[in-house]
Amino acid sequence: MKSFAITGRCIAAPPPPDWRVQLAGMLGAKPRRISKWAELGLYGALRCMEDAGESALPHDAQLWLVSRTGTHAATRLVLEQLREDLPMPLAFLQAQPGQLLALVAAQINWKGHACFLAGAQPQELFRLAAAQSGAGGVLLGQVDDVGGEVTNWLRLQPVAAEARVVGQKSASCIFDPGANFLSWHEADVHTVGSLGCRVA
Repeated sequence: MKSFAITGRCIAAPPPPDWRVQLAGMLGAKPRRISKWAELGLYGALRCMEDAGESALPHDAQLWLVSRTGTHAATRLVLEQLREDLPMPLAFLQAQPGQLLALVAAQINWKGHACFLAGAQPQELFRLAAAQSGAGGVLLGQVDDVGGEVTNWLRLQPVAAEARVVGQKSASCIFDPGANFLSWHEADVHTVGSLGCRVA
C-alpha cells in the first residue's frame, strides 16, 4: 500500500470570480498567448504549491493532470479555422494540453516526469501516479473549462505505508476537502481523515 499526505491543495470548482486577477498577481503580469484552460490550470497549480509552502517542485517529484474535456474550446477554434485554411499557429498551440504541463513546470522550476490523461476520472489518475511516484511525491491536478470551471490540485508527499489508518473511507473523488491523506492499494483508493504517522 502507498500512502500520501496532502500537504497542499487548491479545490476550486468553480474558482473565485477574480481568479484571473489573482493569477496575474502571482505571475507578476497578465499571461499572454495561452488558452483560458491553461490559465485556469496554472492558477490552480500555483495556488496549490503556495498552500504547500513550496515555490519549486523537487526534481524527483511527478506532475500529473486529468481533464474530462481537455482543450475543447481551443480545439473547436482550430477545427473552425481548418474549414478555411490551415489553423493559426497560436490557436494550434493552445489546443495542445501539454502546454499547461510546460507552463506549470516553468513556474515551479521543475523538470521531470509529467503526464496528461483525457477523459479519465481523478481517482484513476491517482492510481497511476501512486504506482509510479517516488520520494518527491506528486503534484496532481484536474482542469476543465466546459460545463463549469474546475481547477482542483493536490500536492502529495509519501508517508510511511505501515501507519495505522483511522476513519478510512472509499473515495468517489480524491478531491474531498476533508481528507488529509490518500492511500492506494492495488485497485482501491481511499481518502483518509487522519493518519498516525509522519511525512517521510
